[in-house]
Amino acid sequence: MTDVAPDPVEEVRRLLTAANGSAVPVRAIGGVAVALIAPTIGRLSPTRTYHDIDLAATGPAGPVSELLGGHGYEAARRFNALNGSERLLFHDPAGRRVDVFIGTLRMCHTLPFATRIATHAWTLPPADLVLSKLQIVELTERDAQDLLALLADHPLTPSDGDGIAIDRIEAVCGGDWGWWRTVDDNLRRLIERWRAERLAAAADSAAILERGIERAVGLRGVLADAPRSVGWRLRAIVGPRVRWYDEPEEVR
Repeated sequence: MTDVAPDPVEEVRRLLTAANGSAVPVRAIGGVAVALIAPTIGRLSPTRTYHDIDLAATGPAGPVSELLGGHGYEAARRFNALNGSERLLFHDPAGRRVDVFIGTLRMCHTLPFATRIATHAWTLPPADLVLSKLQIVELTERDAQDLLALLADHPLTPSDGDGIAIDRIEAVCGGDWGWWRTVDDNLRRLIERWRAERLAAAADSAAILERGIERAVGLRGVLADAPRSVGWRLRAIVGPRVRWYDEPEEVR
């Protein structure tokens, strides 16, 4: 079957079902992944919309390309030839883009996930979805909504399961001062923002915000006390005098 579903969430379900059937290790990331595991996103205002699709996979790139090519997608051949060790790009007949990250997500920071892809069905684990959003230096409204839904629907847990694994986030942020700085800055801003929004929110929205605030405060506190590597401490001496994040280029 190669008929591409117009709704991105339904289309990801179709692709992941096909991937599971062919034993190609593929998981959803990005906003659509949040929609799959955090139903609270559907209760937030403004209504969350979706356009492009982001997927995570492990190498090699060939089986992933065969999977998407067999399900209605055209490869961006030049881009894939140059970047296929870490990233692939496809488009459906209507022009919608599918990004496939191979083993690593490189944006403002670098998030390796190859050993994480089998941890959770359908998507990368909740902790990795949280990290993939918190590493964005300039959060959009949609990013903030995704984080609120993830935190509202998934408790902080010591390790992987149905919750947001603290040990995973500690390992990433405790080994890299830049990662920690961006995550801490974003959590602080989100807590301030959600506290202000809660004052004027209706009861249902206030309850969602309260859970998000509680878990964001908890996560920030955990990271403040987490073990830190020697590299982390050396980079902290330099501090924000030197930029601690990358500025990813938009790919079309």
